[in-house]
Parts: sequence; structure tokens; C-alpha cells
Amino acid sequence: TWQSCIPLSSGINAEYGGAVVDEVDGADKAEFFRSQYDKFVSLSFDTISSSGANAAVIHYKPEKGSCLQVDKDDIYLCDSGAQYSDGTTDVTRTIHLGAATDHQRDCFTRVLMGHIDLAMAVFPPETKGTCIDALARRPLWNIGLDYQHGTGHGVGSFLNVHEGPCRIGSGKRMSKYEMGLKKGMILSNEPGYYESGKFGMRLESLVEVVETDVGPEDGKYLTFRTITMAPIDRKLINKELMSDAQIKWLDNYHMTVRAEVGSLFEQLGKGKEVKQWLHDQTCPL
Repeated sequence: TWQSCIPLSSGINAEYGGAVVDEVDGADKAEFFRSQYDKFVSLSFDTISSSGANAAVIHYKPEKGSCLQVDKDDIYLCDSGAQYSDGTTDVTRTIHLGAATDHQRDCFTRVLMGHIDLAMAVFPPETKGTCIDALARRPLWNIGLDYQHGTGHGVGSFLNVHEGPCRIGSGKRMSKYEMGLKKGMILSNEPGYYESGKFGMRLESLVEVVETDVGPEDGKYLTFRTITMAPIDRKLINKELMSDAQIKWLDNYHMTVRAEVGSLFEQLGKGKEVKQWLHDQTCPL
């Protein structure tokens, strides 16, 4: 997943000065970066590349001639994925190229807190995703906010990027066909927040359902292992809102990203500039 997120984020930050980059350029660049790597077949869905108010449109698709420029004074959201011969990806990162407002930072931090709380959840086998959806929404609910989409969907392996029968979503949409969560399933973890006409933000990583060491031998409880390796924008985080456990999770996640992606950078002979960017983005809070 780092194959588009990291080059795109570091590239936009590094090349913004003087250049006009619009939403379609961002989408095209993400596809280009992915296409350079082994086993790439195609995109898994149309890239959602959105700046400013367009980021509040959940399923936005940019078009040349009508799309916005990526503005350093606005939030930029990129939701993208690809089909590889050995798997399917789907990832969203939200960044700010300038200085976010306090309100934007507070909103994003609550999205992040929900993302982390869901990632840390421990639950019995066969628990339905609707039973844990509230964990991702609670930090927003606490101040009267919410988002109008599901929190997670199943992801196939070189199959559908939105795949049932498992899901994580509101109990208001619970289906009798929904399957309980089992070891080995891959789902998305993607809370967000959107203000129409102003901005939108979403944080999406793929997670694997794995066993813990608690519970009975014939039914160990489950949790999630985050398998998407891409930094989360520190400029949008207000750590004063976060618990010690949430900060520890994020610091550990960023250390894993640094180690895993840094190792790949060494193998691929990446330059000093992008390596430094990765180091800066994954420093402990």
C-alpha cells in the first residue's frame, strides 16, 4: 500500500512550490506510482482524489476541467487501491499541505482515535462487525458528530475490493446475511468526518482478523492486525485529546511502518530525500 501513498504524499509536499497540481493529477500520479511495481494489474476502483470542499463528497470522482487544484491551505484526501496478482489493496490517507485549523485537527484526531480504538478491539469469534462499529464512532459521538457510511468492508484477494458477507457498520443496517468475524478475514477500518462545502477526512487501513492469547483454547478471542503500511499525517493530530494507549498504538504503528517500508526502500535504492521524509513522518508523538 505504501507504493502510492508515500510517493504521492512526499511528492506533493516536495513539489508543490510553484507547480499547479489538480485532483486528477493526484489520481494519475497515484496510479503511476503503483504501476511501477511488480505484480500490478490494474486499479481496484476509481481513485478518489479530493481537495477542500470536494473531500466532503464521500464518493467523489475528479474530472479535468471541473476539478479543484490541490491547495496548500486545504485538506487533501486520497482514497485509492490496486489489483495485484497476489492481492487487492484499498487505502485512504488525509493530509494537509499547510497549517490545519484547530477545528480540523480536533476532528481528524477523533477520527484517528476511533480508528485506533477499533484496531485495538478484542472480541469473541463470530462477533458481527455491527457489534463493534460504535468503537470507531464513539470519539465523534462524544461531541455530537458522526459519518454517514460504513466503518469497514471485506476485501478479497485479487477479487472484489468491497466484498461481503462480513462488514463493520451501523446496527441500523444489520442484515441476517452478515457473517461473524473469523480468523484470517481482511477488512477495512475507515472512520471519517465530513462538513459539506468545507472539508472531508477519512482514515482507512486494511486489517487482518487474528487470534489473541486470551479466551478458551477452543475459541481464542480475536483482534485486528493493521496490514496497511502508510504514515498518518502528524500535522492533523492533537495528541492532547488522545489517551496514553492510543498514543502508544500510533507510535508503535509508525515504528512498524518505518521498519517495513524503510527496508523496502533500501532494497529499491530509494534516495535520501524520501527516506528522510519517511523518518520525519514516523517519529513518535
